[in-house]
Amino acid sequence: MSAATTAEKEPIGHLLTPVWGFILAMTVSALDATIAGTVTPTIVAEFGHVELSAWVFGSYMLALTALLPLYGKFSDHFGRKRMINIGIAIFLVGSLWCGFARSMPELVAARGLQGLGAAALFPIGMAAIGLQFPPRLRSRLQGVFASVFGLSSLLGPLVGSGIGEYVGWRWAFFINPPLLLLAAWLIHRNYREHQTEASGQKVDILGAVLVTYAIAGVLYALYEAGEKRDLGEWSVWAALLTGIAAFVFFIRVERRHESPIIPLTLFSNSALSAAFVVNFVIGLVMYSAIFFVPVFAQGVTGGSIGKTGLTLFPFQVASIVGSLVAGRAIFKVGIRVMGMLSMLLLAVGFGTLMTMDTHTSAWVTASYTLLIGAGTGVGLPVLMIAVQSALPPHLMGIGSSITQLAREFGGMIGVSMLGVLQYYLFVNETEQLKGQAAELVHQAGPRGVSEMLFSQQSAFPADVVELLRSGLSSALTTVFMVTAIICVLGILVSTRMAKEMRRPGPPPGMKPPGMPPAGLSSPEGGPAPAGHQ
Repeated sequence: MSAATTAEKEPIGHLLTPVWGFILAMTVSALDATIAGTVTPTIVAEFGHVELSAWVFGSYMLALTALLPLYGKFSDHFGRKRMINIGIAIFLVGSLWCGFARSMPELVAARGLQGLGAAALFPIGMAAIGLQFPPRLRSRLQGVFASVFGLSSLLGPLVGSGIGEYVGWRWAFFINPPLLLLAAWLIHRNYREHQTEASGQKVDILGAVLVTYAIAGVLYALYEAGEKRDLGEWSVWAALLTGIAAFVFFIRVERRHESPIIPLTLFSNSALSAAFVVNFVIGLVMYSAIFFVPVFAQGVTGGSIGKTGLTLFPFQVASIVGSLVAGRAIFKVGIRVMGMLSMLLLAVGFGTLMTMDTHTSAWVTASYTLLIGAGTGVGLPVLMIAVQSALPPHLMGIGSSITQLAREFGGMIGVSMLGVLQYYLFVNETEQLKGQAAELVHQAGPRGVSEMLFSQQSAFPADVVELLRSGLSSALTTVFMVTAIICVLGILVSTRMAKEMRRPGPPPGMKPPGMPPAGLSSPEGGPAPAGHQ
């Protein structure tokens, strides 16, 4: 029996020992985002500045996403243990600052610092897991930890509500430091890593600055456009154009540097590029479902806040189950088939959402989210495995980072741009009204109309409310249709993904620094398999 086969038959608990710290750090990061979102209304009640409430989440996500490529590259360059400890330290300080914050602007800044640290936890943790385990166990474990997203979305609101009601919102942040210290100790004690092939290379400082600004600028523009529902804001266009310019300059710098932040030759591999694009689609549809389904349930069908929250419960459960099943099935079925299945489930799921109208109950809406949750759950581990199976150890960190970056960008574009589309479609529907209805809507304005639709005690007459709900339903149906079309395109792109799991190896044209060229590429566009799997 080969060593690889023996390793795959070892108890998974024994193999987990070196990465328990990474696992705990990722769990804390996933829970923090949902718990913080739950206590935000309590914070606004104490500090005021409701106009800044969206940035309690926005500053965290912007900082986290902008730093992903740097942590991924530097973990390949300087070592995963060192970089994740830096991330944990920053996250810990940010959590303490959040807990001691005395104003909303200070809290927003502290959340940004938290994001700067949290950016290290998932990509480096996933890279460490990808390097630690043989293929079969790696696929199972990636499925387990992809379900962390679903578990955090289930447990986060419950934990956040309990903390906010019984011990005070500050403890939503004070619970992080002891858990992070434990994670750092476990990593220091158990994890052993070899010197990476990228060590000793010059650091691409200019590329690091450019890519960080490019991501931050574009994300800021998208977030502001989504929040204000106004594409004419000068700040939105200034951030967007300067971000794009920085990205163009970044590409020129990367082509010349011996150790670029993001090796552009990664994208010459069609299987890898397809995995990144499908990950973008997964992020777009996942966050769109989380955002727009509750809007429909409350704004169109007039459900209570409690029932609206339950509309995503099947989505969350199906996501967890889908991740666990995919982690086990991918080794037998293959990456390409599982990727196509994920996109198909999502396309059908959003197709069912298109059939909803003002008479659709919250329970029916909830049942329709099952397919979307299953598609998301299947896709998350499959796409991370697709990337890691195609990359050698010295590119595992940056590959994992780009995978998460694609997902977060997809989510931001989905919620922001589809939100703007929904807003303008709804405004167009309200302009079709005549008589008293038109006068009432004109006085309230689009935002006032939206708020009244979400209120259980609307100031509008019942017949006007019914017309407005119909208009919002029409706008959201178009949003669901656009999302379904994007999923169909995702099916086509997923056909370019690698067919089977392979041992990590360099994609075509890539080689470890200082090493001879890699071997022949496989017919699937990924690296040739290295020995027995």
